[in-house]
Amino acid sequence: MKKDALFCVGQKAFIEKDGKVLVLNDPKGGLDFPGGKIQEGEAKLGDVASLTNALKREVREETNLEVEVQEPFVVWYHEFAKDHRNFGKLVYIVGFRCAYVSGDIKLSDEHDRFTWIEAKDFERFDDGSDFSGALKKYFKL
Repeated sequence: MKKDALFCVGQKAFIEKDGKVLVLNDPKGGLDFPGGKIQEGEAKLGDVASLTNALKREVREETNLEVEVQEPFVVWYHEFAKDHRNFGKLVYIVGFRCAYVSGDIKLSDEHDRFTWIEAKDFERFDDGSDFSGALKKYFKL
C-alpha cells in the first residue's frame, strides 16, 4: 500500500472582467493567478464559505480586488522549483471561476506584472505549464 500524500491545499482565482481573465507573473515561477495556500484555521468552519473566504482574502492581498467566487472548474498538483520561495512545498490547487466586483489592481510583492487576456490571446501565454493548462480549460480551448 502506498503512503498518503502530504500537501498543502491552494486555490487560484480566474477573475473575469469584460470578457477577459486576469493573469499575473510570478518573477520566479512565471504564469500565475491570484490565490494561494489555505492558511491554518481558515478551513475549520466546516462549509464551503471558509474556502471561498480564504480565496477572497488571497485575491485582496495580491491584487487589491474584490471578487465573487463562483464554481471550481479545474484541479492540479504543483511542485515549486528550487529557486522559488515555496520550494519544497507540494500543493494541490483548485481553480475557481470568479467575477470581478470592484477595485483597482495594486500588486503585492509576490508578482511583478499583470495583464487581462482573452481566449484569442491564449497562445502567447501557453508555456506548457499546468497553469497554462488550467487557463486553456477556462477558455475551453
